[in-house]
Amino acid sequence: MSFLKEVVREKKERVAEKKRESPLSELKKRLSDEKRSFFDIFSKIEPYKTRIIAEVKRASPSKGLLRADFNPLEIAKIYENNGASALSVITEEKFFLGSLDYIQEIRKIVKLPLLRKDFLVDEYEIYEAKAYSADAILLISEILEKNQIKDYLELAKELDLDVLIEVHSINSYEKISDLKGYLLGINNRNLETLKIDVNTAFDIIRNLPVELPVIVESGIDDRKIIERYLLNGVRGFLIGSSLVKADDIGKKLRELLGSYDQG
Repeated sequence: MSFLKEVVREKKERVAEKKRESPLSELKKRLSDEKRSFFDIFSKIEPYKTRIIAEVKRASPSKGLLRADFNPLEIAKIYENNGASALSVITEEKFFLGSLDYIQEIRKIVKLPLLRKDFLVDEYEIYEAKAYSADAILLISEILEKNQIKDYLELAKELDLDVLIEVHSINSYEKISDLKGYLLGINNRNLETLKIDVNTAFDIIRNLPVELPVIVESGIDDRKIIERYLLNGVRGFLIGSSLVKADDIGKKLRELLGSYDQG
């Protein structure tokens, strides 16, 4: 079984368990009224402006535990203090050791928009994201049918959640190309093999409408690759491992933001 299929299987089992523990009717009573706009930040056209979605990430299937002294609140505050535009909080529990509780805890101490980063497979999880005070959710094109993505996008809008739809190939984008009102995330990581190729995003970008707001994910660990992407119109970057693993997280974030954001 591929990694992606294993994650989806695990998620479906976990969601079924959550529904028994806390029915949707109960979850709907806990929906947050707060909203910090994620979409507005990354839909702006400001050439060469570097906007980073810094990720609170404890572990990954390919690299294991990323930081022995992992403290999600401390890391989130460092991100905010050193120029991040938004935060991504991984909530997948088994493979990435994430938690939904991180979102609520982090929200109390930072003012940045928060993205729930997970492998969402059920509308229940969209209500869950809102109940736990997320501002945006991630939908992964490879694991959802087009009608699911359309329905989830509409539900997110009803709940006042912004949406980042992630693709890994031009075929995955074509499945959603007629949909509106989302940010497009291009993941350089192949979720079947877990291998990273930073050229993936370049190959996809050249086939996209110029006006589409694009966020590049995975494999971004130095300023030079960011500058190459900026020249191709990329609006933002989702960066996790290279930040969390850094000896000095704040310094690494400032390094990635580069001279365009200094002064």
